[in-house]
Amino acid sequence: MSKKYFNRFKHAWRGISHAAINDFGYRTQLYLGVFIAIVVAILFKPLETWELLFILLAWVLIVITELQNSALEVTLNRLHPEQHEDIMHAKDMAAGAVLTAGTFLIIVLLSIGWERLM
Repeated sequence: MSKKYFNRFKHAWRGISHAAINDFGYRTQLYLGVFIAIVVAILFKPLETWELLFILLAWVLIVITELQNSALEVTLNRLHPEQHEDIMHAKDMAAGAVLTAGTFLIIVLLSIGWERLM
């Protein structure tokens, strides 16, 4: 494998590390995910494999969309620092993607909790 191929992983990890250190929203989603995992593990133990996978999928979806949202915001702020309505809408839509992913996690958690309580 070429060095160029492995550099892709290096660049990706550098981006994730930068977001984890410098982006409040991304850090919040990471910590919130760990907190939710601990709470769910305590409340609903033992979790079946499919339940754990759905929770993990929903959380990873949040982390991915938050990373994309942060990247878009940084890029748009750099390219167009002054206020513009189209830029505002683009940022709002990216934030909406994170909210949608968060809603999916809530639905997954409520479904698992509901099933166990009934």
